[in-house]
Amino acid sequence: MPQQQVLRWLDGAGWLVLSGGSASAVRAQTIGRAAADGGVAYISFGDSQKADATLADMEDLGAGSGYLVDVLSEDDQTIQTKLAEASIIVVEAGVTADDARSNLLGAAAAGMRQAYEGGAVILAEGMSAAVFGEWVIHDDGLLDGLQWLSHAIVLPQVTQVAQSPFARIALERLPTALAIGISSGSALALGPDGTVETWGERQVTVALGAGFTREFSD
Repeated sequence: MPQQQVLRWLDGAGWLVLSGGSASAVRAQTIGRAAADGGVAYISFGDSQKADATLADMEDLGAGSGYLVDVLSEDDQTIQTKLAEASIIVVEAGVTADDARSNLLGAAAAGMRQAYEGGAVILAEGMSAAVFGEWVIHDDGLLDGLQWLSHAIVLPQVTQVAQSPFARIALERLPTALAIGISSGSALALGPDGTVETWGERQVTVALGAGFTREFSD
């Protein structure tokens, strides 16, 4: 598992880009990091207008041919195959992290992981970015995320994570975790060989739980 200072994430030849919102500047950098071959897959949660707007913006920015993957209506094999073949996967901004988590578990997660391991760029926008942490904040507590980012809670649309009540509550419950705040116009980009970058407005902040340094040294 690659690591850079306090961050540890899933092994793979691709990039994991966690964007606080639907920022065109972040999308443009995503396109620039992608391989020339392979299509662009857009994971949709059933909102065709939002999916079409994302597809149009990506094409305006210079992305190659794209196609929608509706994880609510297509069968598991189709979902996994479509995603595994892509060079870029854009995950639609979910309404809530809980809903995004439910929609991405299973075939979608498997297809994204296969593509990422092969070198694809995964761009998760808005509340969908929260799902890639080890835990997801839920109304009643914490749920397991996809666990691509170890010991982390990702908080999209948060500019100063140290001032976030959600981060404070989560770190009280999980003192060996870290909370990552990503503003709506910014992204945290994690690449091969331990590469860490901030994109867009570059407003990404991190808060550590009281016991995090102990966990990190184990």
